[in-house]
Amino acid sequence: MKDTINFEDYVKVDVRVGRIVAAEIPSGSEALIKFTVDFGEEGEKTIFSGIKKWYAPKELVGKQTVWVVNLAPKKTPFGDSEGMLFAVDQEDGKPLVVEIPETVKPGSAFH
Repeated sequence: MKDTINFEDYVKVDVRVGRIVAAEIPSGSEALIKFTVDFGEEGEKTIFSGIKKWYAPKELVGKQTVWVVNLAPKKTPFGDSEGMLFAVDQEDGKPLVVEIPETVKPGSAFH
């Protein structure tokens, strides 16, 4: 486990449901997939994730997944990433992308 944080730090993290509207491998990328993610009333964000080894972009388009949306932008060679995809570690090393049912609206917050 990681170090304990206080409640004030925990509530700073903005975790939301996002619907992947587009996904592609940037030309020259060895690890990253570029996502366009719809967060409902919050709009769309461009987010890069290093899961190319395990997922094809087309299998993720249309899925509702879990994202951190208030990270400071991170520069990549292919553009700025405006968040981070949540995935679960598995024993085989493949990150499991958590899917959220379509009955949940994009932009819904986790608590």
